[in-house]
Amino acid sequence: MDQRPSSANDFLERQVTLMRELASSLERAQAAVLNSDVVQVGAQTILQQKLCAELQQLAGKISPEHSSLARMVMPAHPSDAATLYPSAQRQQSLLTEVREAGNRVEGLNRDYAALLRRARRTVDIFCRVLANSGVTYLPPRSQARSALQDPRG
Repeated sequence: MDQRPSSANDFLERQVTLMRELASSLERAQAAVLNSDVVQVGAQTILQQKLCAELQQLAGKISPEHSSLARMVMPAHPSDAATLYPSAQRQQSLLTEVREAGNRVEGLNRDYAALLRRARRTVDIFCRVLANSGVTYLPPRSQARSALQDPRG
């Protein structure tokens, strides 16, 4: 019986680690966008995809025993859980860490999405200015021909 909570704890510890790495990557990606570091944005995006894939794999490996064990160990009163199972207190702590890390990733992801939307709007503005500036800054035809004909420049 002790082996199941232990493996559940291992599962939760891995999930916490991946979520923290994802949060860290989101923070680095935000800094990269603010510094216009395209290479770092790309690297962090690849890392985030890898971490999300690992989290999905981990979620796919949840056995029915783990999910029922988590419900069984998580009674309405957390203090009761510690008396029911020897590793329940650690599991309670890990479940709290998973929730906190998930909330942190959710907030960082929301902030990052907003930052990317603002950056996209800025790029769109510059693209429109650039597309329309050609007409604004072309010299008149008569001046352009005389400048080509005058050898002094």
